[in-house]
Amino acid sequence: MDDAAHAAISHSADQENAQFLFLAEVIPQLVWITDPQGYHIYFNQHWIDFTGYDVEASKGTEMWNNLLHPDDRQRARDRWSHSLQTGDFYEIEYRFLSKQGDYRWFLGQALPQRDASGTIVRWFGTCTDIQEQKEKEEQLRQREQELTTLANAIPQMAWMVEPSGYIFWYNERWYEYTGTTLEQMQGWGWQAAMHPNYVEGITERLNRAFETEEPWQDTYPIRSKDGEYRWFLSRAVPLRDENGKVLRWFGTNTDITDQKQLQEQLERSYSDLEAKITFRTLELEHQVQELRQRLGEA
Repeated sequence: MDDAAHAAISHSADQENAQFLFLAEVIPQLVWITDPQGYHIYFNQHWIDFTGYDVEASKGTEMWNNLLHPDDRQRARDRWSHSLQTGDFYEIEYRFLSKQGDYRWFLGQALPQRDASGTIVRWFGTCTDIQEQKEKEEQLRQREQELTTLANAIPQMAWMVEPSGYIFWYNERWYEYTGTTLEQMQGWGWQAAMHPNYVEGITERLNRAFETEEPWQDTYPIRSKDGEYRWFLSRAVPLRDENGKVLRWFGTNTDITDQKQLQEQLERSYSDLEAKITFRTLELEHQVQELRQRLGEA
């Protein structure tokens, strides 16, 4: 290869390097580069602005780890060592210390760059701020914890469902009544506790509610751990985020066996009374006819 070709290749490499450095400064992530052994040789301006440390102060194999939250350091070090040894894609969530002294959550990712022979020549990495996402996850976790505490305190059986229809949680009342476990009931396992004559209809109507995202209500018998079926009024409502997206469904089963039995007794009593009235009416009509016949003969 002549000097002109070498010069052209060198010029092309310089252009690519300049383009990368330009992009690294434009994107909002913290960007870094290491050699094949994990020695950090480059950080972009966002890193400097966030940490307060310039490139020279940040170079090396451990400086970045020292800025992590103490609870994240060993986990991050182990994950990074694994990627360096295997060449696997690096991905981890951890908390970095800012120059203001607070920690923020970041998603760290890195990919190796290889030469023509497949040898790793450097690693390119980014750190994406996910603090807002983590805060929303924590708010949701606290909300679900509060809901769980409340659901365990109410007398009804209660359950929570993924938007897909997969039930992932039941309260203590459910287990006390059915004598089942989460492993048996999660997903669509609840069908085993329903009266077989009602399973198909319940499933169809519940799936329709999940598809339309409309509140659901149904009445059906559920088997107890003693084998007895009792009637329950079941309701489920969607829990949404601030944008209206369904995050979870919350459902309850209220025992209405006594009310249903009372209703059936009242219906039977009404039917009996109606029958008696009908019979008495016919009897009176018969007596009236007999009276008319007698008056006619007289």
